[in-house]
Amino acid sequence: MADDFSQAHVLIADDAPTVRQSLRMTLAQCGINRVDAASSIGETRRRLRNAQYDVVLCDYHFGEGMNGQELLEELRQSSELPLYTIWIMITAEAAYEKVVAVAEIGPDDYLIKPFTSARLTQRLSLAWKRKRFLKPIYDKINEDDVSGAIAAAKELIPKAEGFRSDLMRLLSSLLLEAGQLEQARLLFEEILSQRMIPWAKLGLAKALVRQGKKNQAEGTLQAAIVEHAQYVDAYEELASMYMADGRLDQAMAVFEKCLAMTPNNVSRLQKAGNLANMLGDSGKAKKLLEQAVKCGGNSAALSADTVLQLALAARRENNSSDAEKYLRLVKEIAKKDHSVKNRIIDLIATAIYEGKPQLLNQIEVHLSDAEMTQEIATSFIMAADLICPATVEGETPTGDAPPYKWLRQISQRFITTRHISGLLESAANMRPTWKEYILQVGQEVNELNNTGVQLMLKSAFTEAIDLLLPAAQNTCNNRLMLSTSHAIVKYLKTQPDIDKKERYALISVASGMIDRLRGLIDAGTQHSLSQDLQQLFDH
Repeated sequence: MADDFSQAHVLIADDAPTVRQSLRMTLAQCGINRVDAASSIGETRRRLRNAQYDVVLCDYHFGEGMNGQELLEELRQSSELPLYTIWIMITAEAAYEKVVAVAEIGPDDYLIKPFTSARLTQRLSLAWKRKRFLKPIYDKINEDDVSGAIAAAKELIPKAEGFRSDLMRLLSSLLLEAGQLEQARLLFEEILSQRMIPWAKLGLAKALVRQGKKNQAEGTLQAAIVEHAQYVDAYEELASMYMADGRLDQAMAVFEKCLAMTPNNVSRLQKAGNLANMLGDSGKAKKLLEQAVKCGGNSAALSADTVLQLALAARRENNSSDAEKYLRLVKEIAKKDHSVKNRIIDLIATAIYEGKPQLLNQIEVHLSDAEMTQEIATSFIMAADLICPATVEGETPTGDAPPYKWLRQISQRFITTRHISGLLESAANMRPTWKEYILQVGQEVNELNNTGVQLMLKSAFTEAIDLLLPAAQNTCNNRLMLSTSHAIVKYLKTQPDIDKKERYALISVASGMIDRLRGLIDAGTQHSLSQDLQQLFDH
């Protein structure tokens, strides 16, 4: 961030040439001459990737498709917009005040057209001072030092003056991120006792969810939505709660309300599309994911997995032109980020494009990787279904060789409910032998887990661990890892005098499993198990 306000590097993002020129002249009157311009959403993204800007002046209505608010949310969530950068939304609509009032990710300020150079200077100057004041916290966040950021925020409290609300918002979100849930809850409640602020209500709900107080959290979210009907982020948090509880139909209804208000939000479109697939509504899923691709363009928020799903759908419909288009796009996205997830997706796309099932062998080593998701596993089975040799009538499944080896590993890894088993079975399309094999393996996993749970109910914790731990480590199945963690916690609570080496070894194993389950199981359960293990470690 430039030290001198007049040396600020500014990006004007507006699709109207006359507005861009007018803003250049207004900035010049403010003494700011380092100015670039972008005329589309795509160009704005490219500019921000290729240069550092101190200020972005963005039009709210940006031609067709995504608006300025949706772009801001995307860039903040993908970390493509530096924390130091000031974002000022420009709009002719006074109604934007209602949008920004309940936006979890809002601009640093906004201006209603028409405005004077003096007005712009005043707003920029205030935002500039705010960013400079919060800079010590941003520096720590950029170093991935959350504890340091919390300490820096607390040090600034006595000096907050006119920036106290901004500081409290940043501090409370950092406490949530650090897992200091009780401190976060108390701070949110303190803020709400002074003023009913939407973001504090949402933050309180998030803290309550992670503390396992789901009923209170749901009530808080419902109240926030009643008070602020356009509070999209509260709707999305509620949908996440419903999904974690397996209330998929309710989650879909909430996502539909979100998308009615923000129809071009790439992240929400993809979440809703994946949820529609889980519910077996492939038509709705396709429509939502196609809209995500249309709006995503060169967005970092657009997932290669989303495009791969569309490529597979096109192949199943014998739409070769769309399939080829999407497969090329998959490879383009995957090349931008060399994560394990994207390497897997790239291999699947290449196997489909070249019609070579043997390429799927290269993915086998990644089937237990944390970045291998259920959605990608489903795509893997669909790809194998499309390109593997035809199933021979009466063939005997064997888990020692592909494709049954792959099917066994995927089923053992991902089947935790009958619903998920059905999703994987449907991915096999017209191969009854594959479907039956997936069902069989899923039943084996379920029976093994149930046996372990029955042993725990009989307080046979050693036997439960002996049964569950090897299976959980071999398969990385979420349900088996959760049951194993419960068994270890219960065992250690009943055996306070066991050898320290054994105690710490078991705590380490369970902690690793719980960390891996983060975001995949109920947040309250995850938090409770983590607390139990910490107490066992301390004693």
